[in-house]
Amino acid sequence: MKVRIGTRGSDLALWQAHHVKSVLERAGAQVEILVLKTKGDLIDNVPLSKVEGKAFFTAEIERALLDREVDIAVHSHKDLPTEMTPGLVIAAVPPRATHCERLLVRPDAHDSQAPFLPLKRGARVGTSAPRRLEQLKTLRPDLQVLDLRGNVPTRVRKAREGVYDAVVLAAAGLDRLKLSTEGLVAVDLAIGMFVPAPAQGALAVQVRADDRAVFELCRSVLHDEPTERAIAAERSLLSGAGGGCSLPLAAAVSRESGASDFVAHGFLGAGHPAGAAHARWVVARGASPEAAMKTVLGELVSARATRVGPFGGLSIALAGSAHDGSQLGERLAALGADVRAERVIELEPIAGANLDAFLASARSGDVVAITSRQAAHLLAGRKVAAGVRFAAVGRASARELANGGFEVAWTGESGARELAGRVEVAQGARVLWPCAQDALPDLADALEERGIALERRAIYRTKLARNMRLDPEVAVRVYMSPSAVEAALDWERAHPGRATVRFALGSTTAAALKSAGLDAVQPACTDTPITEELVAGLHRLVCSKVTQA
Repeated sequence: MKVRIGTRGSDLALWQAHHVKSVLERAGAQVEILVLKTKGDLIDNVPLSKVEGKAFFTAEIERALLDREVDIAVHSHKDLPTEMTPGLVIAAVPPRATHCERLLVRPDAHDSQAPFLPLKRGARVGTSAPRRLEQLKTLRPDLQVLDLRGNVPTRVRKAREGVYDAVVLAAAGLDRLKLSTEGLVAVDLAIGMFVPAPAQGALAVQVRADDRAVFELCRSVLHDEPTERAIAAERSLLSGAGGGCSLPLAAAVSRESGASDFVAHGFLGAGHPAGAAHARWVVARGASPEAAMKTVLGELVSARATRVGPFGGLSIALAGSAHDGSQLGERLAALGADVRAERVIELEPIAGANLDAFLASARSGDVVAITSRQAAHLLAGRKVAAGVRFAAVGRASARELANGGFEVAWTGESGARELAGRVEVAQGARVLWPCAQDALPDLADALEERGIALERRAIYRTKLARNMRLDPEVAVRVYMSPSAVEAALDWERAHPGRATVRFALGSTTAAALKSAGLDAVQPACTDTPITEELVAGLHRLVCSKVTQA
């Protein structure tokens, strides 16, 4: 039998086509390969998230198949849309290669002690995939995630030449091409922490639906039933979540060696579905790939916190003023922690703070910076001059400002220092900072380093909460401020010797705990935002517990 294979011209696509060709030739077929150009090959200077639609890398090849210019199309399975083109079918899904992601890092950007990903702070990471971007930013908000296009060898070269500090690629593509990664540090990312694309590492051999002879040939010598079932289960997540390649969705299912059931992993970025406060990881087991992935889908689309991720259900109490919704709480919940808000202090507006007059002093070009949800709440409904812009620390504060009628121009997701570095202040303009009486100085210090004028106005203070209750069973308690330490002192002294590990948010809070004679994990002396200092400390704690186990 003579057959023609249609393929893209990239090195990886050609490897895939030649792999199928060699298997078919061993079965006695005569095989010719035809290289075709796709839209994805021709448009290589625009981010995929802005131009891709269904069949961005496959439409031209499918058209050639329907027009009988070729008899077989070989695709990366993850490039195919979830709805099959009429007149075409998948004849075979060959055995899958590894489906994990691989991080390639320049040595000068490698940091083996960094949390989650071995990258120095602020590293420039290249990727074009929304799912990778969301996982990178959820794990490490400090990273600069930049768009990356080009074939696999081009992407590796860009990392080696320093265009990026690191790139994330499918391990299968690197392995198939046997590409040298000399001069780079290669790290395979655990699927439970960095979930790949549905169908990653798998091929799809596509034929015309009416070509039974070619269908049967491919089916008999190329097809692997377990791989097909796993791929179908993963791709069901795409259709079930209502998105395509632009959705920040990841999925993987496999059977562990010696196990009778299947384990499925999923990830979905923040804002999907609408109202989801943060990204979520999910893991589930089932008697079949379909059953395991169905559970994953239900968890992801519910928008609830899943308590799955790098912090894997670690119970963390935040002792402070918030009932819920704090920036730090959302950060920890996104990483899989079981977060519990302990209200040990209450907030009250300061009489005579004259917030209206303070805001009225703002002029066009000035920036109003908000570093807490409470300050954002107190601004609701107040008037500012046209041209005054707003900046917020954390998504919770940004949402509170938006609810109060203010558009947020900048959000510092990893802390006040990040926000101070992002705001753009015109010559002669100021930053106005309505804040707590005992607000941490990070914003002021960082703006001073940039030579930006700051006017601070304390608009609320703290007092002891009534009916304060702390949970003695949590694994970790984070004290959010020196006031929180003072408020909880009597409770601490009444509950000695328990196993809870204390953490301090910032050096002044750590000093308050030390002054009170309470053991606590001290913050590192770095330029890292205090919230990320805390996350790094919790990561070290989790890693040490795993090592001890």
